[in-house]
Amino acid sequence: MSQNPGGQFPPQQQYDPNRQGQWPQQQWSEQQWPQQQGRPQQPPQKKGLSTKVKVLLLVAALVVVGGGIGLIFLMKAAAGPEKQAGKLEVGNCALLTGTGKETDAVKTPCGAPNTPYMVSTVGIDRGEWNCSEGFYRVAIPTPMRGEGVALCLGLNGQPGACYDDIESKTPPKLVDCGKARLKVLTTVPANVMGTGCPDETTKTLTYTSYLDPRFKSSTICFGKP
Repeated sequence: MSQNPGGQFPPQQQYDPNRQGQWPQQQWSEQQWPQQQGRPQQPPQKKGLSTKVKVLLLVAALVVVGGGIGLIFLMKAAAGPEKQAGKLEVGNCALLTGTGKETDAVKTPCGAPNTPYMVSTVGIDRGEWNCSEGFYRVAIPTPMRGEGVALCLGLNGQPGACYDDIESKTPPKLVDCGKARLKVLTTVPANVMGTGCPDETTKTLTYTSYLDPRFKSSTICFGKP
């Protein structure tokens, strides 16, 4: 009888139903996992924009925004400074500055000696329009900023102010009293029972406020300078 050169077989274990965990658990390494089961597959990742593309898009956006802002500044520069006439309200006192397209009306203190006018109406210049009798029509152009400003002005009536012609449709300018025809002696509240002007008065100009109480009804008394 020949001997087995391969050694002894390990003794076979007998199955015992009352003994749990009797059979050894076979351990599978990652390399030995059965191929048919396979490992869980991850969904393919979506490729985003590269850093270079993102930088280019950001630069393009900044160029567009910067160009728009630059265009706004360019248009404002072409339009010139915003006119102050649009900020005037009824009852404000003002003086006129500039000529032609540069004409503007600037708010000034009513008690100042160089303040010739008081605002009775502020509107939008849409072409032909008129002011009530005794008031002066002024159109303030606002190039490249839309429609201009329409003003109706009355004389401020500051005592000592001198004028040549108060009958014109445009606001009369303050002039040197040594060369003027009329000088404001005083201004009194409008009175239907009488003017209330002094005896040396040679001309009167009465303003009546019908729509807006901010423009005070008054009578300006003029005499010789």
